[in-house]
Amino acid sequence: MGWAELLRELREKTGSLGLNDREFWRAPGYPGGVAKGIVAELLGNARTEWLLQLFALHPEPFIFWCEHDTQVNPTAIHQRGVKLERIKFVRCAGDLQPILRLALESSFYPFIVAPNRFQDIKVFQRFHLLAEKSKSTLFLLGDQNFSSAWPISLQLEINSSARGDFEFFSKDKNTEASDASGVPLVQ
Repeated sequence: MGWAELLRELREKTGSLGLNDREFWRAPGYPGGVAKGIVAELLGNARTEWLLQLFALHPEPFIFWCEHDTQVNPTAIHQRGVKLERIKFVRCAGDLQPILRLALESSFYPFIVAPNRFQDIKVFQRFHLLAEKSKSTLFLLGDQNFSSAWPISLQLEINSSARGDFEFFSKDKNTEASDASGVPLVQ
């Protein structure tokens, strides 16, 4: 049984919403789109570029972008067609949990971006429930390895290809990414 099948079975048993019951954001190069109200973990050298293209596809929603250190250049964001007025940049040297919890609880930001500095499963569970309730999509930017936390609904490694488009890989680095139904995502 694959990861997608196991997760679907667990969600059915617990009564959680299935991904088929959700609304989706259109996403660049990702045919199924990204579900609203989930926690997603992104790795890879093109994760920020992919996010900016996703935000450019959806010009209305506000974005909450939280960082420990300044890592994105606002000029580069503007050059990629995302209006800076839509983005609330927050720099936090301390614990990100209270800030992210407030952003999720507000339901004002459909897109929330933050570094993944979390280890405790309870933190991921809390974020999962808040994201589901607010219909906000929380993008956690990982450094090198995927988290093993089960409340993360989508884990993608996004790299740029030689052709200039995106290559997606799921948690299992040797296979193509697949959606919740186990169907491989094709570029």
